[in-house]
Amino acid sequence: MKKIIILSLLLSSLIVLALQPVSVRAIQAGEGTAPAINAAQDAHHKRMISLMEDFKNAKTDDQRKQIHDQMRQERDQYRTANPPKELTPAEIDAQRLKMEETLKKDPFRWEMYQLRQSMAKAKTQEERESLQTKIQALMDRHAAEEEAKLTPEQRAAAQARKEKNEQMQAELKPLMGQLHAAATDAARKNIRAQMRDIFKKYR
Repeated sequence: MKKIIILSLLLSSLIVLALQPVSVRAIQAGEGTAPAINAAQDAHHKRMISLMEDFKNAKTDDQRKQIHDQMRQERDQYRTANPPKELTPAEIDAQRLKMEETLKKDPFRWEMYQLRQSMAKAKTQEERESLQTKIQALMDRHAAEEEAKLTPEQRAAAQARKEKNEQMQAELKPLMGQLHAAATDAARKNIRAQMRDIFKKYR
């Protein structure tokens, strides 16, 4: 589970960086030109992706720990070499406007953004509950619209994936409880090995 969490966090970080506008990345990195920023980021991303593959293929906990420590060290070195810069109010507004223009191209994302903005400004519990109800209704409607677009084969495949994930979670749940209660490193190591076998079975 720890392995999956680490991989998910690292992948999320890479996606966030990749989706940022070039101008924002340049501002945050404090560099003079976008090409220099892109080159540094590309090299860093490729290196981190390579380490993630090594981490995924590692056979022992010691190997995974060593690779994880190396990821952390290289990430810290990159951040030290490319320190973030405090954005000015004008730059923040420009970034927000650009993001909003992108969101407006997708009605679902734009409506969700507006509801979440309203949620952040809500001052009473009644307002928050009302907005939460609207958000849930929007999500349900969007999910139904997306499902309606699927072919019968795609719908069957999606249902199979859902059932497969539910089966995996059912097998993992007791092991997670055992891992939390384990008193020795040997016991935790044995439980983690069982969890890895379950992940491999459902890949």
